[in-house]
Amino acid sequence: MKPSTELSRRKALGLGAAGVVGAVAASYAVAVPASAASRSDLIPGTYKPTSLNTGVIAGTALTPYNTSYADLVITKDGTLLENLDIYGDIKVRARNVVIRNCRLRGGKHIPSANTGIVDANSAYCYNLLVQDCTIIPDRPSYYRDGIVGHEFTARRNRIKRSNDGIGVFNRPGGSVYANVVIEGNYINELTYWSNDPAHSDGTHNDGIQVQGGQNIRIVGNTVVGSIVTGAGSAPSPRGTHGGCTIMLQQNVAKLANVLVERNWVDDGQTSINIAVGSKYADIVVTVQRNFLGRNQYDYGNGSKYPIRIISRAKSKVTGLYINRWEDNNVYLAEGRDLGIRFDS
Repeated sequence: MKPSTELSRRKALGLGAAGVVGAVAASYAVAVPASAASRSDLIPGTYKPTSLNTGVIAGTALTPYNTSYADLVITKDGTLLENLDIYGDIKVRARNVVIRNCRLRGGKHIPSANTGIVDANSAYCYNLLVQDCTIIPDRPSYYRDGIVGHEFTARRNRIKRSNDGIGVFNRPGGSVYANVVIEGNYINELTYWSNDPAHSDGTHNDGIQVQGGQNIRIVGNTVVGSIVTGAGSAPSPRGTHGGCTIMLQQNVAKLANVLVERNWVDDGQTSINIAVGSKYADIVVTVQRNFLGRNQYDYGNGSKYPIRIISRAKSKVTGLYINRWEDNNVYLAEGRDLGIRFDS
């Protein structure tokens, strides 16, 4: 097969150019699309997402929508929200909903439980697309994430100031499938709260937190586990480092068919954390060809965790040793200062 034909085939499948990140130095020229048409040509993993190529497309005139800040509950299949400045948390309870090129502000109240500015937890949510959106809460809260749930694609969004950036899990009691694609997003500057009801040491802000389910694809994102302090909160004892930049764990269900590839990942207490959990005999994931920064929290004397695996015996991580440092394109290795560490 000719290279150009193979590239077209992989692009159609959402796979990108095979081997590009593994073979080329980390210093890509960052694409700065000026229009929706040029963005559609971007292949996740072949360029580094920044504030210039994610979020609402520059020059778009947005129409204010739902300005009362009431929860926006979507129950009609095929609903399209496009080129809007949307107030209120969005609850998706329908199939084939598209939220595209919108500014998403979330609600102005403190939610009573964990939710997202886009909440895809409903059993009726299927094939949701959130694309080219700027997702920054007007009222940050320890209960308000960016996007959370299952059965969605999040593409080229700019997410910050939420609690977690994106949360992924299949519906408890429902299908084992999560069916989530996360590609080309830029996530950083999550909001830390010292008075988190769930944690005595404050919020554990994760860029992307996967808690269970099958069919999860995380490709070509920039995820920085940095935090800012919420209004009225005491500062974090860990400075500007959040929780886990990308967290793979099995709280809700066992993971299967999980791919984390060609992302730019840095910061947090751990940049990529892989936790088998207490309910299952093992965890099986693919984590490969990612670029790691060096700005993790220092636990003392230079002890940092770019990639942390809780259990060696119970973890099967395909591609673990073909992740690289972003600054010099060298492969990570196992060792205290080499990038990959096992707890046991």
